[in-house]
Amino acid sequence: MLAKVNRLNKHGSFAYVYRHGKRVTESDVVLIFSAPAHSVRVGFSVSNKVGKAVVRNKVKRRLRSAVQVRLPSMRGCQAIVMAKPSAADKSFEVLSGEVERLLYKAELLK
Repeated sequence: MLAKVNRLNKHGSFAYVYRHGKRVTESDVVLIFSAPAHSVRVGFSVSNKVGKAVVRNKVKRRLRSAVQVRLPSMRGCQAIVMAKPSAADKSFEVLSGEVERLLYKAELLK
C-alpha cells in the first residue's frame, strides 16, 4: 500500500496536475505529471468505462502495486496514473511494464 505522504488525494491537487501537467501515453495507461516537487505524490484514476466497481478496483490495485515498486527510484513529482478501458483485460505484468515505460518516457526515474 502507498504511504499517505505519497498519495495524491485532494480534489485541488488532481485539478492542478490535470491543468498544468504533461501527458505521456501507452496503449492501456496514461501518465499525467507535473514536476519537479519535493516528494513523489501519485493519484490513480479509473473511469466507469473500464468496467464495474470490481473490475475498476482490480485495475487500480494493479496500477498501485506497479507504481509502489518503482517509488524509491522516482524523482519528485505529482502524477496521476489513468487507466484506459482496455486495461481491464490486461495482466499485472503488462500493466507494470507499461507504467515503467511511461515513467522512462516522462524521465521520472532516477
